[in-house]
Amino acid sequence: METSMNPSLPLALLLALTLPAQARPLSEIIKTRELRACIVPYHPSSATATPADCREKCHFTGPVYDEVAAFARHLGKHIQLKTLRVEWDEQFYDQNGKVDREASYTPKLLANGSCDVFPSRLTKNAWRLKKMDFVTLFPNRMMVVANVALKGRLQSASHLAGLRAAVLDNSSYSTWLLEQNQKRYSAKPVRVALMSVEDSLRAVDAGKADFTLLDSDIAIWTTRHQFKHAYVAFPVGDKDEVGWAMRKEDQDLQAAAAAFFAQQKQSENSELNRIWTPHYGLSLSRLITLVNSTQ
Repeated sequence: METSMNPSLPLALLLALTLPAQARPLSEIIKTRELRACIVPYHPSSATATPADCREKCHFTGPVYDEVAAFARHLGKHIQLKTLRVEWDEQFYDQNGKVDREASYTPKLLANGSCDVFPSRLTKNAWRLKKMDFVTLFPNRMMVVANVALKGRLQSASHLAGLRAAVLDNSSYSTWLLEQNQKRYSAKPVRVALMSVEDSLRAVDAGKADFTLLDSDIAIWTTRHQFKHAYVAFPVGDKDEVGWAMRKEDQDLQAAAAAFFAQQKQSENSELNRIWTPHYGLSLSRLITLVNSTQ
């Protein structure tokens, strides 16, 4: 389809209509008084978006939204938070809308300025570090959340061999399981079904899957608020880091987020700790202490 330019339009507007949007450093965020956060409402323990099919005009609730809103206020009282609902894999899309784990690139939504930050508690790992940098919110251990029928049988990671797992694709959970199937479970691989976090938990609760893997915050919330036939069995994998992802070039924005997190962790009565306690039954600072005590 051909388009023609209106000669009466100002040059700046013509350029805005024809040139692709560009990524935005902290100076541009301050200048425009707008922080753009792309949120994945993958589970109620992190965020919920309504209406269900929204994209740009969403009403977000949940701790992830509250955390990034607090950060926007930290940047300045005139900074407005602009949110975009995205799907999990969109955080890693290249310019062609594909996830290429081996390639190094800036994800499309960060590169084109749609998002300044992905605040939906991403785990830092090797393939994601080829695409963006991370500011750690809390240390983490993956937790095995299993059906209660297995409570007497599951004592350690070795007991997962041959069982049925339901986990999110392109997540730290699926990454760990696929790696283990090549090593520890090669003789008796875990049967892995890829589905959303919500569907994974429903499958475990209904006994259609034996277990799922979740970050510690989600595991705590889920067994506290949501499912009655699932329990937290034990941690697996190495200790890792969960936080916000940003463009590698945005060092100033990363430094601002790191300073904000550090400030918030100094006081049990800080804004982030007050956000966490009603959702999880413990503060962010308390979770960090618990995870650091696990072996």
